[in-house]
Amino acid sequence: MTKYYDEFNVERHFDNSLAEKYDRRIRMFCPSYDALHRMILPLFQGLPNDAFFLSSGVGTGAEILSLGKIFPSWRFIAVDISTNMINACQDKTAEAHLHDRVTFLHGRLQDCKLSRPCDAASSIFVSHFIKCREEKLSYFRSISANLKIGGVLVLADLFGDKTSSEFATLMDVWLRSYALHGVSDEELMNDRNHVNSDVDFITENKLILMLDEAGFAAPIRFYQTYLFGGWVTTRVV
Repeated sequence: MTKYYDEFNVERHFDNSLAEKYDRRIRMFCPSYDALHRMILPLFQGLPNDAFFLSSGVGTGAEILSLGKIFPSWRFIAVDISTNMINACQDKTAEAHLHDRVTFLHGRLQDCKLSRPCDAASSIFVSHFIKCREEKLSYFRSISANLKIGGVLVLADLFGDKTSSEFATLMDVWLRSYALHGVSDEELMNDRNHVNSDVDFITENKLILMLDEAGFAAPIRFYQTYLFGGWVTTRVV
């Protein structure tokens, strides 16, 4: 078992009950979650009509659900290390009549062998949970290895310099925004501890360097809400 799995127990954090609540809770944590997914759509509009799309850390399938409606001939690979998230994604894609266009893989992307390279990929709120730098780099390299040259990657994560005053300000207003949903003091404290212990915040510069090592072009940041950032890049080598 890798260092990542030792430090962050996926099934404990995303068990059946939490998987059911995920769609509600993620919108409490990230107030522009739906806007992020709307912003993603134009970034992929230049892809082939029969594009093959990789959703890494698919969760409950938000990217597949939005992209599948807009691009009716696309096919999808859904990868997640949480059995419960895969199950939730299967249910949602079935309800949306997209199930026959999706291949589901349970496990780490690093350990999955895809049948063909993809035209594009997404990684939404995934890599910030990978604490070991080499594991994080391995994760980005596995995305790159499963993309065509020129393939598009959209990445979104929590980021920032934890030693900076800007980070402290954004963390404070982010948690205030979350508290406005009426969560209890105990729940707020638990979630703050979860962020502090389970999220690996890195600076944008370190992210750019890591993506370069993984074979990607310099990313363009197209989105930010508090400490959530979104970037688009392409595989170059």
